[in-house]
Amino acid sequence: MPPVAPPSDDLPPEDPPPVGAIPVEPPPPDPPYHGARRVDDRDDGAASPVAAPAAASAAPDAGFLARRRAKRAAEKTAKRAKPRRKAPWWELPALVVLAVLIAIGVKTFVVQPFYIPSQSMEKTLHGCSGCSGDRILVNKPIYDFRDPHPGDIVVFDAPNGWNDEPANRPPSNPVVRAIRGFGQLIGFVPPDGLVLVKRVIASGGQTVKGVAVDGGRGGEVLVSDHGAAGPWKTLNEPYVYLGGDPGSDNDAAARFTFGPVTVPKGRLWVMGDHRDESADSRFHCASEGQEGSPARCNPMSSTVPVDDVIGKAFVIAWPPSRWRTLGTPSTFESAAAPVLPSAVSAGVVVPIFLVRRRRRSTGAPRRWRLRGGGGAAAARRVHRIVVGADRGRGGR
Repeated sequence: MPPVAPPSDDLPPEDPPPVGAIPVEPPPPDPPYHGARRVDDRDDGAASPVAAPAAASAAPDAGFLARRRAKRAAEKTAKRAKPRRKAPWWELPALVVLAVLIAIGVKTFVVQPFYIPSQSMEKTLHGCSGCSGDRILVNKPIYDFRDPHPGDIVVFDAPNGWNDEPANRPPSNPVVRAIRGFGQLIGFVPPDGLVLVKRVIASGGQTVKGVAVDGGRGGEVLVSDHGAAGPWKTLNEPYVYLGGDPGSDNDAAARFTFGPVTVPKGRLWVMGDHRDESADSRFHCASEGQEGSPARCNPMSSTVPVDDVIGKAFVIAWPPSRWRTLGTPSTFESAAAPVLPSAVSAGVVVPIFLVRRRRRSTGAPRRWRLRGGGGAAAARRVHRIVVGADRGRGGR
């Protein structure tokens, strides 16, 4: 057997290229890449380069943000370096004048503060000696839209002869008088003259009278809308305060007994809540130059013209411990029922009534349906409220 030659690494020489063949250059080597690498199954675990879009796109974004921050910092620095514009000299006086004009407008047309100097409205309004007098706010335009209602606490200029309570007198010093006048103009100082605050008991067309009870230690006020023949309604007045010296039984009975008095149109019968210390309509039954008594009361001298009413007191503004609103007592609610809620109710009821008539005339189904459990239950409740009357029962 002939001997076998050992394998050799030497390869046989390649055949020369044929004549006319075009030489082919080898492809260029891949450029070096420093990004992420992955393991390729085809290369026995060797790592091969892959694209890294997140890292590649982060570089331009970071540069853009850096330039943006630098631009903003430069703008702030330039703004701080720029000198500030000084306000013109007339700006502060103009603001003061504007504030004064606004205060004058509010005091003249909207709300005006008043100070309570007497105890005629205790304990609704404090004004007794030794206690801090209340400051109230008065709504001035309300009576441009309606007349005063029974139960309203009104502020009014005292009619002729109603000078039994203290009035504010102007000072003699001209400088103090000028300052006081400016304070009155903007509403911080009470006006000169006699301005009173009382509660409206009866308005034009109503008849009012008072009777003494408990042997003259108390009294009741009765109001009739149909003249002295009645029927009469006895007012429930929990706001009344009896804290003065009643004197003799005859004097006490005289304070609570008056009338009947029919209030003329355009006038008001007013009384203070402190019935023992209030010089109100009861004490002005006699006209000037004539004799009178509560039993024979002059309806003109004892009442206040609506035109003299400044406004309605609606809140105690000072002191803070006394903050509260001044509403209408329940005993007057029927007489002072506002017109606006009635109009709103009519505006809601009439469209519903018209819709019901239209649905009946067109033969449309009357039962409403909504998708969803809660909506369906709500629809059934609305249906029972609106059209339940046709079935002889109301909605719940």
